[in-house]
Amino acid sequence: MTEHFTRTLEELERQFRESDSSSALWPAAEVDGSLVAAADIQRGQFKKNAHTASLGMSVEKQFRGAGLGTAILKVQIDWARENQVRKVKLGVFSTNERAIRLYQRFGFREEGRLRNDIILDGKAADLIQMALWL
Repeated sequence: MTEHFTRTLEELERQFRESDSSSALWPAAEVDGSLVAAADIQRGQFKKNAHTASLGMSVEKQFRGAGLGTAILKVQIDWARENQVRKVKLGVFSTNERAIRLYQRFGFREEGRLRNDIILDGKAADLIQMALWL
């Protein structure tokens, strides 16, 4: 959903230091001191969904296709495995074919679709719910 990064790398670092490393992770990438990619993965907060984790990721347009998304997604999935997460889930715009292919390469599969849930440039798009069982 993020159009532009609103937090600085320092803010992300502080959030990471202050968090419980078994409940969340905030990987990021910087180039020349500027934040160019940021992500999160957060475990379900209740006993009933603690076996799941939701992730999100954003890469600045000019850095897409450089492998940052792949590297960050690998870190997120490794974290999930290390923390005994059984299901990783995410939402992706139906128009974001590059991201969908990336998630599919890692084994994510579509589990649902929220029709016309997003408006992009004045046009409705679906929000695809995807998941990876570990």
